[in-house]
Order: sequence, then C-alpha cells, then structure tokens
Amino acid sequence: MAKISRIEPKIPALKKRQKVAAYARVSMETDRLAHSLSAQVSYYNGLIQSNPEWEYAGVYADFGISGTGTAARSEFLRLIADCEAGKVNIVLTKSISRFARNTVDLLSTVRHLKDIGVEVRFEKEHIHSFSGDGELMLSILASFAQEESRSISENSKWGIRKRYQSGENGVKNKRVFGYSYDGENYEVVPEEAEAVRLIFERFTSGMPLGEIKSELEAAGIKSWRGYDLSYTHLNYILRNEIYIGDRRYQKCFIEDPIRKNKIKNQGQLPQYYVENDHTAIISREVFDKAQDEIIRRAALVNPAYPFTGKIKCGICGCHYTRRSATVKGREYVSWFCRAKKEKGITCRSRNYSEEQLQRICAGLMGMEEFDAEAFGESVRGLTVLPDGSLEAAFLDGQTKVWEAPPEPVKPPKPDKPAGKRPKNIFDGKIFCGTCGRCFGRAVSQTADGGHLYWYCRAKSSHGVTCDSVNYPDSEIREIFCKVMGQDEFNEGFFEETLERMVVQKTGSIDFHLKDGTVRMHEALKLRGSRHENTSTEEFTGKIRCASCGNLYHKYCCYGKYTYWRCSGKSRVRTECNGRDFQDSDIRKISAYLMGMEEFDGAEFEKQVKELAALEDGSLACHFYGGKVRKWQRT
Repeated sequence: MAKISRIEPKIPALKKRQKVAAYARVSMETDRLAHSLSAQVSYYNGLIQSNPEWEYAGVYADFGISGTGTAARSEFLRLIADCEAGKVNIVLTKSISRFARNTVDLLSTVRHLKDIGVEVRFEKEHIHSFSGDGELMLSILASFAQEESRSISENSKWGIRKRYQSGENGVKNKRVFGYSYDGENYEVVPEEAEAVRLIFERFTSGMPLGEIKSELEAAGIKSWRGYDLSYTHLNYILRNEIYIGDRRYQKCFIEDPIRKNKIKNQGQLPQYYVENDHTAIISREVFDKAQDEIIRRAALVNPAYPFTGKIKCGICGCHYTRRSATVKGREYVSWFCRAKKEKGITCRSRNYSEEQLQRICAGLMGMEEFDAEAFGESVRGLTVLPDGSLEAAFLDGQTKVWEAPPEPVKPPKPDKPAGKRPKNIFDGKIFCGTCGRCFGRAVSQTADGGHLYWYCRAKSSHGVTCDSVNYPDSEIREIFCKVMGQDEFNEGFFEETLERMVVQKTGSIDFHLKDGTVRMHEALKLRGSRHENTSTEEFTGKIRCASCGNLYHKYCCYGKYTYWRCSGKSRVRTECNGRDFQDSDIRKISAYLMGMEEFDGAEFEKQVKELAALEDGSLACHFYGGKVRKWQRT
C-alpha cells in the first residue's frame, strides 16, 4: 500500500532590504552649480526612498571641491568610513567623473568597496562594480575622465595666461598685506602700508630681521589673517615688487592638474611684468636699496670662494665644501666631501687644504701662482678620483690630471695589551642619525647591578651635545630579531647580514643590510630625564584614562613644569593606576602619531578626537574617521 505524507506550506523568507546611499559632487561654488547639487540630492532622496527593497542610508555631497583627489573631500571620506562600518551596501552616483577624476583613486576605492561587499553603481555609464566587465569599463572611462580634467585644466591655464599677456589680474589670491582688492584694483590699507614702510626702513638701515619682527609684535601688527608676521612674511614683503606698484605674473604654476603640485617658475614658462599697475607704497629707490641689502647679507652668510661648486667627489658624486678652523691663533682652511656631513653616510674621499688646492691648480694651468680670476675663467670643474688624484676639466675642452703621490705605508699597530674589555658584536655597527658619530657602550649604575647600553659618543666629547637616545643592548637584540624574523639572536647571522645600524632622533632604527636593502624599525623613545617647559591647551578634554574612564587634567610641578594627571585620582572612593604624563612628552607622542616632525596645535584639534592613556603608560590616538594609532611605552 502506498504511503502518503502531508507537505505543509512554508512561509517564504522576506528578502533583506539593501542599505543604499548616494554620492554627489560639484567642483565650483557658484549659484548654478549649487542648484545642480541640490537637484542631485533631491533626486537621490526620492529615488532611494521610493524603492521598497532599499533602505535609505543618506546622501553624501561635497560642494566646491575638485574630484582629482580624495583628501579634501570630507563627505566622500565619511561615505567610505560608513561603508567600512557596514552602514551602506550600495552606493549610487551620477557618473564616474562625479565620483573621481583620478584613475588611481577611482579604481582603488571601488576595489576596496568591492572587497568589503559594497557595490558602486554609475548611472550615466550603466556600470555596476559587481558585474563581470565592470572593472574593465571603469578603467577605460576613468582614464577619459582624468584626461578630461587635464584638458579642462589646460584650457583654464590658456585663459589665465592670455589675461597675463594683456595685463589683467588673473590670480585667485588677491589679498596682499598692505593692500585690499575691490574686484578690479588694489587699494592701499593705511595701517598696513605704514607697517610695510617701517619694515623697509628698518631693513635698509641694517636692522636684523629678528629685531624687526620683535618691534612689529610689540606694536601689535598682525598679518591680514590675524597672525604675527613671521620671517617668511618679512622676506616675502622685502622681495615683492607689488609695493612699488608693479606686478609679476606667473611666478609659480601647477605642473600636474591631478597631483596639483605647485612649483616655482624658473624659466619653464614666460613671466609677464606690468609696471605702474596700482598705487605704490614705497619708492623704487628704497626697493632697490632693499634688494642690494638682501644680496649683501646673503654674501655674509654664504660667501663665494674660487672653489665653491667646482670640486666634485668621484666616489659618491657630492660636491666639496669649505671648512675653516683656528688653532693657536692660526687659521686652517680645508675642503672635504659634503657627504661626510650627512647623517649615516661615510665617504672615504681625500680632504685637501686650500693652499694645496691652489698649488695643484696653478700647476695644471701652467702658472707660478694661483690666480682666482683666471681659474674661474678657464676651469669648468675638478673631480677628486678614488686614489686622491685630481682631474681638471677646462672650458676649452681639455682635461688634465694631477696624480696624487702614494700614501706612506703605516707601521702595523701594536697588539692591544691584555686586560682590555672583550670586543662586543655591536662595536662599530651602531651610528647616530643626528650627528653621524659611532655609538659606544657603557654599564648603567643602578642598584640591580646595572645593564649594558649604547650611547652616541658625541655625548662624551668635550663641548659637544648630541640630542640622541640611548638603547639597552638587550633591546637592540630583540628589535633585530623582530625586524629580521628570527626567533632568537644569532651572532653569526647578524655578522653575515648587517652592514650597520643608524639610530634616528626619535629612536627609530634603520638596519642597513649587506645586500643593499634597508629595513626600518619605527619607534618613539622619550628621554625620561629631560624636562621641557610647555603647556598645551589643546589637550584639555582630549585625554581620557583607559583604567577609570575619567578625563586628564593639567597641573604644575616645581612651579614651571606642566603635567597631566587622571582626575579620577583626586576623587573620593576612586582607585586609578593611570600614569601621569609630561606635557612635552604628549606633544612629541602626538606629533609622532600624526606623522609630523613638530607638534601643531591646530592640526591636533583638526585630526585627533581623543587620546587614551593605557594602564602600561602607552597612548592610543583616536582620529576623526575611526583610525587608531598606538604609541607603546618601552
């Protein structure tokens, strides 16, 4: 007998709604384009919300920002961050050129979104990034968009240069200290004009720029942005022909419209000089006198000598530089390869005294005595060969060589007496990235018996101060193993692979290997015994204790040193082990985590959302946008 079973109907599963967002952009701030952006936003609002299978995730819009880059597009970066956070599944955009005009940016962004499961749809081109031929079409059309941007840039440049030729003011930045711009002409600002006259008067009378700057600050004179006038401002004012009523167009230009790298025009393009363009603030006589003073002061700082720029090292290719020293009342002048002054570089080229060079050059020119004027008119340059010989190239095409005599044979060094401390594997291998000196070793004097550490030998030289960090021997061994992927330190492997180590100012170590490669260990080591008198208001409300969750507050130690302490330590029934921090240390750590050489308060407030003080004394920097970087205390 047949068996009969009943099949119950299944309730169909509802399809999950996709979270859909849109991106819109216009590149210029005009009323017409503002209306265009508004129309795009309204269109995508209605399109997304009218589809029952979609969940509205927002419209991201950048106004007045170019599409050739992504760094300045805040809404675009916010969209990518929300995609990474899982808030968006599909991104709609009008066209490829609205999304990006840079082929590399476009493809890298679309590939990244595709990897995390986010689809990008370009309506005008009918391209979906999840489709099979989507990336191929994107590559082709993105190249067209990039070239279109380049073409637009060239057309704009052509129009600007035509205006330059006719004497029209075609620059964007029409705000100059001392003048205001009414849309057509420059108008003198009386208060700022008086400051300009004061600067030229003091400078031509011989006053140093530092004293001029101090006088302006004491008088409360600010730039038109409200800042104190810096040395850069003063140099710009003293060299600017605008103050005699003239204009020079096309001093700089944009080399590449995609990278937007602005470079100084040094003859690549024509310049246009317009005389009597507007009302002058100073006379031409005073301006000419200031230019002569600039040249005079520059000559005092960098005087020119007959051999300046004429001697080249045949080993490393660098030019020779001049050095003078006075010993027991007598001046000694020598010329040596500039590479010997560079950090972490050793050049074995020969040095020469200036008297020796003069004798050699006089012999090569067939003269009894050296004549600087004749040397400059006849010799193109000198090359120091590896054996110490000199090759002279003359302007008439001749080449003459002075052969260096063989160096005297040095007697062998006597054996070192017994009792010297044994050689360490790091001897002669560690160099200072600040001053170039070799590191030496010492044993710390501590209660636990001390430990071996390495320090720059310049610190032990009389009258020499080097701002480098010390490194424990054991820590260098651990770092080497970590960089080279070794489980434990092996002396044989170390000697076979490493040429030298260079310890940089921050504590980072560059490992120069014998195969020519360089491996880097990035770090920031603080100098615990060094106190700096700094007080940074930007840290207020930005440092939070990871142990108890309270904010850090500022306090003063010894009446002058500023520290930051967890406020939970001063509260009743609160136990907190959060470590105190010197203000100067937090500045260095913040600059390091932001990728800057010096701390900048404005950049800190712009980039950093919060600093988390961890229990082990480390700091975690939380950036706006979600990125986190950590400084590990060692």
